[in-house]
Amino acid sequence: MTRPELAKYENLNLETLIALAEKVAAEASDGHLTLMRFTTGWKAFLKTPNLDTGDGRKEVADIQMYATLKEALINLLLHGRR
Repeated sequence: MTRPELAKYENLNLETLIALAEKVAAEASDGHLTLMRFTTGWKAFLKTPNLDTGDGRKEVADIQMYATLKEALINLLLHGRR
């Protein structure tokens, strides 16, 4: 990620980042947006994982963890992480 790409999101507040993520989700994944908080951080991704299966749990495990919700949302907006 280049500094200019990151800079366009860094100064936005959390409410604006969530609104942008909702817009991306509406366009890319039928509105599905998942935000997860763990003891060690946040994960944000498009779609809804099937946590009843090992596959869904692996999907969640494969998503990078971020220290803050803001960082997780910025990553989602920059990379469209599924």
